[in-house]
Amino acid sequence: MLSRATAWIVGDRTALIGTPLRVLRLLALYRCVVAAAVAIANGALHLGSFGYAAAGAYAVWALLSVPLLGRFSGGLAGLLLAQLAIDLLLICGLFFDGRSAGVELATFLFPILAAHGWFLRNRTAIAHAAVASLAVLIAEATLRSGTVQAVTQAGLLGIGYFLLASLGLLLGRSAEESEQVAQSRGVDLRRLAHINQVVISELEDGVLAVDPTGRVLMANPQAARWLGGDEAAMLPHQELTELSPELHARWAAHTRAGFTVESSPIRSPDGARRLALRMMPVDLHTHAGTLIFLEDVEAAEGQAQQIKLAALGRLSASIAHEIRNPLSAIRQAAQLVGEEVADRPQTQTLVAMIDKNVGRIDRIVRDVSLLGRRDRGSPTVIELAPFLHELVAELCNTLPAPADAFQTVVSPGASVFADRSHLDEMLTNLVANAWRHSRKRHASVKISVEQHDEMQRALIHVVDDGSGVDPNVADRIFEPFFSASGSTGLGLFLVRELALANGGSVRVGTSSVGARFVLELPLTPTH
Repeated sequence: MLSRATAWIVGDRTALIGTPLRVLRLLALYRCVVAAAVAIANGALHLGSFGYAAAGAYAVWALLSVPLLGRFSGGLAGLLLAQLAIDLLLICGLFFDGRSAGVELATFLFPILAAHGWFLRNRTAIAHAAVASLAVLIAEATLRSGTVQAVTQAGLLGIGYFLLASLGLLLGRSAEESEQVAQSRGVDLRRLAHINQVVISELEDGVLAVDPTGRVLMANPQAARWLGGDEAAMLPHQELTELSPELHARWAAHTRAGFTVESSPIRSPDGARRLALRMMPVDLHTHAGTLIFLEDVEAAEGQAQQIKLAALGRLSASIAHEIRNPLSAIRQAAQLVGEEVADRPQTQTLVAMIDKNVGRIDRIVRDVSLLGRRDRGSPTVIELAPFLHELVAELCNTLPAPADAFQTVVSPGASVFADRSHLDEMLTNLVANAWRHSRKRHASVKISVEQHDEMQRALIHVVDDGSGVDPNVADRIFEPFFSASGSTGLGLFLVRELALANGGSVRVGTSSVGARFVLELPLTPTH
């Protein structure tokens, strides 16, 4: 319907706005021009005082309607029919009072009826043309001579009314279809723009849009945090050189050369991270600006390391059995050789060396194979008191260590929500590591548990009485294959990975004597 395209609703009434109002005002001005032309051509038309007064009143009405149309509320079809009725009254008045130029005066309705077709876009426009045709025919037949020639001319004029109303109707429907297509595409474009905005805002990489003068047009939150230090600031219309002179220099070199001159990373303004750059023009032909992508080098390297370790874990899991069978054979052969040369100390030393290194290789295979089982846990609620008692008893046999070397402090109701095999692996690594670096005396290793019900977290502290963690390597001890004591370098890394897999974390705590490791795990399932 026309009202959807030409009006807006205020409460339960309809008011004209936009293009329809402008067209109606143009028609009103057109009517003023017609009335003025009739008055000027009064001599040629031989109008009497009545016809002249009718033309003047018509001009005044048309002129007054120009500012008043914007205040009109009601049905548009009714307004157009009322205006057409006034137009026909003028024609009838001119026919009655004029002594020449009859049907020719009614041709001024051609653009008006075409506009009615464009406005209404339905059969009502054809009905308006029919009303106008009948009115002209009746006026010609009754108010003028009524000759066959005059009536024929009036009939042809009516056919013109129908043709122009139909043409306006077709044009109006075509315009409405085009408008609907444009609105549909506009909705799609707005939806697409919103999707793009959400995607860019949620990117882990930073994204900047810079205009040809070096002014920042857009920056996603990640770029704002890395360059501006304020997550809420989107850096609108800031100069790139104000954010990072080094980045501005790279951008300027890229703009001049057409490609990224240097591939080395830059430092963020706060110096906290290294950022890799990737630049591309927004438009190659118009030089509309540049898109700059920022990537955290350390994070990318960490992800690459995780991928490598995951692949290594899958590979080691598949070949662990094949490696351990020969290792078992080597160890057994070494033991048999040791029994045969029990009286030769030098040979016994070599046998012990073989056995020690076979055990070391076996531990490496075992630790690496655990990387492939990081995400295959089955978390459950585990009571820590009996669990720690069993763990300490087993470690006393395998390390070996005296029973009084370990001291546990845990309340009877303390528990965690984790995979049992993962928890066993984490605490075995932490406690064994603490014993290895302790003084190996009574209560050298202390295991205590803090349970925070309001935070739904449990903190397991493993403390030794050794020399503590060297501050120079404190930031690297959880890295894979890093070891300051000749071990495989995977133990603490596995603890961290398994803690993350169970919704927890591990860190180095503060301690007055020795080293303190804090394993944090949830009390209930994490979502």
